[in-house]
This record gives sequence, structure tokens and C-alpha cells, in this order.
Amino acid sequence: MNINRFFLSLLTLLVFNSCSSSNDENNKGQDAVSNSELKNLVYSWNNAHGSKDISEFAMLYNDVVKYYGTDLDRNSCIVHKMDFFKKNPEYSQQVIGEIQLDFSSDSEVKCSFLKKVSMRNKNLDFPSYLVFKKVDGKWKIVEESDLITDGNLSRREKSMDIPADAVKGDFNGDGNFEYMWLTPPKLGQEDMTCEGGCTSIIQFSDKSIPSISVEDCIDGLPVNEGDLNNNGTDEIGLLPGWFTSCWHTYLVWTNKNGNWLYAVDPISTHCNQWEKGVDAIEKDKNREGYVIVRYSEITDADFVVISKSVRIIR
Repeated sequence: MNINRFFLSLLTLLVFNSCSSSNDENNKGQDAVSNSELKNLVYSWNNAHGSKDISEFAMLYNDVVKYYGTDLDRNSCIVHKMDFFKKNPEYSQQVIGEIQLDFSSDSEVKCSFLKKVSMRNKNLDFPSYLVFKKVDGKWKIVEESDLITDGNLSRREKSMDIPADAVKGDFNGDGNFEYMWLTPPKLGQEDMTCEGGCTSIIQFSDKSIPSISVEDCIDGLPVNEGDLNNNGTDEIGLLPGWFTSCWHTYLVWTNKNGNWLYAVDPISTHCNQWEKGVDAIEKDKNREGYVIVRYSEITDADFVVISKSVRIIR
């Protein structure tokens, strides 16, 4: 009887070990397939930079991507890529060496690799990474950056007194993000006066970008309007604050050859327009090189907002 029990126990142990080994082999096989799939996606992302394939980027990116420190939607990421390629037609890159995979969970993994870049007659190496997340059963890029950019952003934020309401954007077309903010004048002791003149200054974290002086302005929050004229830089909008009146002109600047110019004529707006959430400017999707501007007018009955398509400086 004891012998029978011994053989029964031995048989059970052998069956259990056999099943465990089989499961381990299956898990290893699944891991290998997953690792191979992720590495192939990194190479697909790399190859898309050579082919300038919009559809490939569209398939790889998630709806929202943390793109070199800034949260952007998929279309904005692709537009940024295409603008960069247009400005740097000789750009090329190559993933070299081993791709390291670091799984934070079963559905999220960081792929780290060395990226060799050729641009403007220079060859540079960037320790880069892509973070993939499984969305509806498919791996999508949810973050793209490199350690050099991360370090630069961290040092800028620590070393500079950047206000909490500073706005990010690529304001000089170098492919990197900067901050901008408005520094208002100091108000005078008497009503409706400023010490040294009522001029505000739009400043930038990148000191190579010239500041913008805004006369007759005591406050306001600059707006990143995006690349309205497809010149590779983000345009800047501002509704200058003043002591009185509901009428204010909305100003839009574009960076042309390192100088700030009005992208369109100042746009006359009334506070009713802003209270209704009517934007003063946006890209005209039906006409290349044009934007839709919306301005306020007063009639016998009420204030009205009128829209028209105008050419923008490029």
C-alpha cells in the first residue's frame, strides 16, 4: 500500500513538473514574440524618419504622446515631424546597438537605444527611448524623447525662474521646446499709470530668441497659436490687458529670420467675443497660406463677430 502511494505521488509530481515546464516554455515563447514585436516597432519608427511616411507615424503614435517633454495629440506630433523634415531635408537617423526593454507592467514598456543622427554636416549620438503602451491590443508610442533633451529641460526648469503660467512651444524652429511668458510693467501710484511706461515684455527661456515689447499693455497671457503659416515655428498670440474698455486688439506675431513681425493686422475684439469662447484666429484649412480671423463689430442691435480669410505673413 505504501509502495502504491509512493508511485502515485511520484506520478503526480512528474505530471505537475511537466505541466509547469510546458507553461514556462509557453510564457518564454510569448515573451520572445512580444520582445521581437516591440523591437520591430522601434525599427519601424526609425525607418519612418527616412521615408517621411506620415501613415507610419499615424499607426505608431497613440492619441496623446508625451513628445520631448510636452503632451501633444497624434496630429500635432506628425505636423512637428514634417515641419522639422522640411526645414532639415538632409536629416537622417539610425538605431545602432542593442534595444533594451524595461517593462513597467504587462502593458507598458520603455525601449531604450542609441540613435545616430546626421544633420547639417554633423554626426551626433543621442541616448533615446520610446515608451510603448498596449492600447486595444496594439502597442502604441505614448512617449518619445532622449536623455539629452530631458537633461536640458530639467536644467532649464531648475536654473531659470520660469513662471508657473509660462507657455511651451518651438518659437525659433530649432526642433526644441522653449518657454515664453509675459512680464508686466510696475503700476504707478496714481490711477491708470505705470512706472516707466505701460509696456509689457514677452520673454523666452532661450535667450537667443528676441523678446517682444507690447506697448499699452499691463497684463495678459501669451498664447501658443501653433504653426499657422507652416514656416516651422509656432506663432504667438496675445490679448493685451488695459485699465479700461472692453475693446482690445488681439495681436499675433510670427518669427521671420529671427525677427518678430505681425503675422496679420491687429484684430479688433470685444469682451463679448471672448466670453462666448470665439477664437480670434485659426489656420484656414481650405487655403494654403491663409488664416481665418474673427473680429468684433457693433451694430444698432448688438455686438457681432465677423469671420474672414486673410493671407498670413510667411
